[in-house]
Amino acid sequence: MNRERAETFLRLMVEAELRGPALSPLPAPPSADAAFLTRSTALTRAAWALTAVGALDPEIAEAVMADAELALAARYRPEPPEAGVIGPAGAPLAVPAFPPVPAVPRGRFTSARLTVRPGWRPPPGPDEPPPPATSTAVQGGPERYVPVGRMILFHDETVSGEVDLMSYAHTAAGARLIAIWQARDPLGPRRRGLPPVEAFTVTDDRGQRYELVFATKGRSESSCDLALRPDPPADIRWLDITAPGEQAVRVDLERPAEVPAPRVSDVRHSVGEHLLNRIAERVLAMAPDFPAQLAAMTAVPVAGLTAGLGVTIAALQAAEVLSPLSPVPAQLAALCASLRVPGHGITAAPAAELPEPWLSLLSHYHRRKPDIAPARDGFAAAAAALPELDGIRLVLLGLHNCDGSTWVNALAHGHLARRQHGLHGLDMAFPLSIWIRDDAGRWHVARPASWFDENGEAVVTLRLTPPLTRSAASIEVLATGQSAEVRATVPLSWGYPP
Repeated sequence: MNRERAETFLRLMVEAELRGPALSPLPAPPSADAAFLTRSTALTRAAWALTAVGALDPEIAEAVMADAELALAARYRPEPPEAGVIGPAGAPLAVPAFPPVPAVPRGRFTSARLTVRPGWRPPPGPDEPPPPATSTAVQGGPERYVPVGRMILFHDETVSGEVDLMSYAHTAAGARLIAIWQARDPLGPRRRGLPPVEAFTVTDDRGQRYELVFATKGRSESSCDLALRPDPPADIRWLDITAPGEQAVRVDLERPAEVPAPRVSDVRHSVGEHLLNRIAERVLAMAPDFPAQLAAMTAVPVAGLTAGLGVTIAALQAAEVLSPLSPVPAQLAALCASLRVPGHGITAAPAAELPEPWLSLLSHYHRRKPDIAPARDGFAAAAAALPELDGIRLVLLGLHNCDGSTWVNALAHGHLARRQHGLHGLDMAFPLSIWIRDDAGRWHVARPASWFDENGEAVVTLRLTPPLTRSAASIEVLATGQSAEVRATVPLSWGYPP
């Protein structure tokens, strides 16, 4: 990584930006923010990319951008008339008001960095031994993850429905059941109420009773965490959960997860390639939002995401975090060509081959007929703890389908920043690329929809694109960081018949 060249590249871009407007003035008086909207896209994307990979300090990027924007705003200020010039009918010309200099938005790059493991360095060469593995797992408490797959019916005078338990997790932060719920209000069939979990009776195999605390932080609208209070012993064997007026439901906590050991392997992706791959995943995840364009094989309108990719690539190469021989820019060009996305600015010729997950999603999008098995509502019990990657250890704790979307419920050990989105709409604080392949061979990209980080343990919800059908009996999870990747096969136990 060459930080000096990174800063030099950005400052040379500023010089070129300042020369351009002087040679081609705007035909009409611009608005006060014209410099931001018409002249700084490439410059902003380059600054964002360099701060995202850590080649440029956010403070330096902010200072360079502030100087550039103030200079551009000054270029567009109208000149006052010369003294003594008389207008029509002998009236002196009114001096036009200068448009206010736009205030420079602060903090644009302070949260843009990829979360890089402390002491990260580029992958070792062929004669260099790999760096030793590190671990930041939560210490000082139990860790237990159990698939559940049980349904609890409830009803009272105002609401009725069910709570579907996907998994049980007990960590240093406490014990919880990860669940989804459906509630129906008899006074209005379209209204939705919360399950009355405070009225449930919970007893373990030793006769100890617990309260359930309902929480939705970091979960999708239809899912929740039910924390047990007080914290139970680490080795309880089962829980009996009883809703008012219903039979007790026994939750077996000795059920084996039956997850094969994950496979860890090295990858040779540079930090620049990792960033470009994340951008490609974002493009692939956005494409289904435009079904008419996909069906008609016309341009998918994601230009706001792909604009400036050529400058982004040049900036990464200048900072020496992306090799000129890297195949990823050509793959990105081929992806944009497949979706007919113009204006990306990538100079590399489109690659003849694409990574298998990308190709799987493109094939899915370009089909002219609907899926044979739609993603109906339901839930699947699952529990799988993945090895640590880039300072994050992800634990999958079930998934569910709701309203045509598939959500993966998870925990993440390690610190995740609360502010998540970068310039390209990327979740920059989440350092991993997550793909899931179903047992029919179809790939699905998983992106963080939300998370809530508290004391180094985050409640995370991932959204799958495209959705997963309930015919899948197992999934293969591919989690990739900057120096290693993990593959894990996770069996699924659906709570409803497929």
